[in-house]
Amino acid sequence: MKTLIVLLLLLFVPPSYLSFANEYMGKMSKIEMKNYNDFLLRGELDSNMIFTTRNIKEKEGLVNFFEEFEDKLGVKEKGVEFNIKYSDKGHDNDWIRWGNPGHAQRFQIMEKINKVTKKNQTRWYRIEYFLDEKYFSKQHNLSIFDFKIINGKTEVGVGPSYNYSNSRFAWIFNSENFYKDKNEVGTQYYFDTFGLDLNESEIQLKGKWVNIIINAKWADEGFLHLWIDEKLVSSYFGNTLAGTEKIRFKFGPYRNYMDDDTSKNIKIPDLNIKYANIGKSNKCDEFWSRCNELIDQLSTNSQAHFAHAIIICKTAPNKYTRCINSGWPQKKIPY
Repeated sequence: MKTLIVLLLLLFVPPSYLSFANEYMGKMSKIEMKNYNDFLLRGELDSNMIFTTRNIKEKEGLVNFFEEFEDKLGVKEKGVEFNIKYSDKGHDNDWIRWGNPGHAQRFQIMEKINKVTKKNQTRWYRIEYFLDEKYFSKQHNLSIFDFKIINGKTEVGVGPSYNYSNSRFAWIFNSENFYKDKNEVGTQYYFDTFGLDLNESEIQLKGKWVNIIINAKWADEGFLHLWIDEKLVSSYFGNTLAGTEKIRFKFGPYRNYMDDDTSKNIKIPDLNIKYANIGKSNKCDEFWSRCNELIDQLSTNSQAHFAHAIIICKTAPNKYTRCINSGWPQKKIPY
């Protein structure tokens, strides 16, 4: 549990860089848009995604679209592969954030601002990824996908995220408790958070294709459900968009706190990660064939499974973050 608390403390100390105005949005060329649509994007995300301009500069070999056989039945899988090295320096606001060289780097793709999901809407999401089994993290964090909350056209805070840090996977999302504070880019929202420290002895999360399905109602009386390889991992009922108006989905590798490793002479490994079937829809069956089997695992209560621990992190207005082990019920689902 200690490693997850360290991760959550790193992720939720209120940063000054959360807001992204329109100048941080990078359009795709027609060829790039066609490739991402043909190989990767599904449902409402088709033709509706853009780059962040804080991405590392694209070079030969960094982005590879692929079409290969992935199973014994000969089902052909399309997708994209990202190959990132520590030497691929990112945007200055990532790479030398807070004056610490080598802090962060990313290659992320996100929804256009006019295509994000609004309050009181319900959506299904699918994310399929393959993280090299040899990849490791001592202290730095790798975000595989995440959400950002928005007011108007500006990102004002962190939403749910799926991360790998300290050689552990964590699913992290907001509670309904928050406070607001101003920084140089405007008002930011800082939430108390839940973090599930996922148990890889029960559910394999790298070295294979991993399928993630999310069903979310972004509302005062909302919900947020997550399945991994058709197994319910987390089901939360509550205010999922507290105090805000919209939410944006992002995917692609984002590594931060790398300087925590390099300051201890720990080498940052090369990153190879693949994505396939990235989708969003108001219907589950648009990109999944066994939706009833997913829904049958739900109840009317919040629940969590396949986790070492569930941590609540409380961020106070004095910017002090305190994390505790919660009593949120955990139990295995029979399969």
